[in-house]
Amino acid sequence: MFTGLVQKIATVKFINSHHGDIQAIFSVEKDFLSTVKEGDSLSINGVCLTVYNILDDTFSVDISNETLDVTTLTQLNTGYKVNIETSLKLNDKLGGHIVSGHVDSIAKVIGLEKDSRSYKLCIELQDKKYLKYIVKKGSICVDGISLTVNAENDKHFYVNIIPYTWDNTIMQYYKVGTVVNIEIDRMALHIEKLLNSKD
Repeated sequence: MFTGLVQKIATVKFINSHHGDIQAIFSVEKDFLSTVKEGDSLSINGVCLTVYNILDDTFSVDISNETLDVTTLTQLNTGYKVNIETSLKLNDKLGGHIVSGHVDSIAKVIGLEKDSRSYKLCIELQDKKYLKYIVKKGSICVDGISLTVNAENDKHFYVNIIPYTWDNTIMQYYKVGTVVNIEIDRMALHIEKLLNSKD
């Protein structure tokens, strides 16, 4: 589990393809890796992956065919930037919202507008069936970032990005057409299942 509060930006150093699935090697600041152990889970652009082969300022993850099929990690190449966050500990503060690291849909940034010191993003889901779970003032996870929904309709949703989030995540590289990972608030999915249960 994660909180959606990005801790660092990492950079793809190498990609090794293995007949479909891939091994990705990332570089990141040493102080961040000093808190990570072999076998730990990391959120990488909102995708939960297992870390291994930690060497000085690099670490490796394996990404399966299934994960590549449903996330934006197919875009990884040398120099690509990603958001990373370590998994939630029991004594950690929950500053964002509960994030599982399981992507529900990819989406596209279809609007990006400067608003004073902040930015407004309009995002369109690829899988429209998830729009019913997105509500104004509710939580949404975009590329591993916990955000509050400003508005929504039957086609898109809108989020506001404050300067700190913009400057400390890969959102600073976003443009119209950027494809992102989306995780719906898990509480909404669980509540729907309970309400639809026949027991």
